[in-house]
Amino acid sequence: MVNSHYIPQFILRNFCADNKIQYYNKHTKALETRSTRSVFSEKGYYPDELEKDLCHKIEYQFSVVLNNKIIKARNTITLNYEDMWILKKFLIITMLRVHDDDMAHNVWYRFLKRDGWIRIAEEFNAAYSGDFYENIQKILNCPDPVTALEIAKTEPNLNLFSFVRDVINSYNVFVKTGNAKENFVMPDRGWANYCGIIAMKKINAIMNMPIYPYEPFLQELIEKSSPQDYAVFPLSSNLALVEVSPIILIMQPGSPYRIKFPPEAPTLAKCMGFGSNKVFAPPKKQMICGTKLYTYDIHPLPAPDVVFLNSLLIENADSFVGFAEYDKVRQSFEQSGCVVSP
Repeated sequence: MVNSHYIPQFILRNFCADNKIQYYNKHTKALETRSTRSVFSEKGYYPDELEKDLCHKIEYQFSVVLNNKIIKARNTITLNYEDMWILKKFLIITMLRVHDDDMAHNVWYRFLKRDGWIRIAEEFNAAYSGDFYENIQKILNCPDPVTALEIAKTEPNLNLFSFVRDVINSYNVFVKTGNAKENFVMPDRGWANYCGIIAMKKINAIMNMPIYPYEPFLQELIEKSSPQDYAVFPLSSNLALVEVSPIILIMQPGSPYRIKFPPEAPTLAKCMGFGSNKVFAPPKKQMICGTKLYTYDIHPLPAPDVVFLNSLLIENADSFVGFAEYDKVRQSFEQSGCVVSP
């Protein structure tokens, strides 16, 4: 029986110091120094064939893009269309590859349950989440994002629909710790989402906005929107990727579309947990020799922003959190209310 890693080792190595990772148990409060081979894994978590497919159909390809074009970058990251699909595909797989029994971490699920669409979680869980292994295989076998979106539209389960929709329709923002004394952590789910106090208000505001004359751009944004503002995926101790909802584009200062914020949320950045609106800048696009390229600025974050993202990641973890050095994540754990026992 294969020891399956639900966080790939090529990612975990980016959270090591002296080839070891610090492995925190949220339930026992214990902190251990471990090898990447023995963490974020479980024997038989995936069938052997699926384990091989994960390696051959996405992990190897993304490791090349990550190591050659993302981790080595200093101030900007440039990706072509194929790189972009590999990246998006890996993020969707990251969202799907941890089995979620109670759906508590799914933003769509929480809103649907709150609003009465899902009344008894146990009865609707199977229909909502679909088959765990089949969902992963469907995305692994997708040749492009258009196919993934078509599959998601025809699938009866909202889990696959919402993850594919969120990742493909969102745009990438790369953030780094910069001069901050805090590093990023890695939760056992591999990601976390954020749904702020204006998440539904912003969508409702657009839905109720008088659109005259008819504006296809706004209609397209409405169709792509979800309750999620963004999702964060740590890629190394110093680098993370934030998948930002396209709806944020019309909320930026200078946007011709006037969206009113509630009084308790005076600025976009504060609503989203960041210190600056610059973080939400979309990539620069250019065509060179027939190849479309996407260039991203890597945004350095101050310590409070890193701590905020880490608090989402720690809260999102089911049981375990990994990191390189405790002294460089201490503020994040303290803000999250987590006691660490050596």
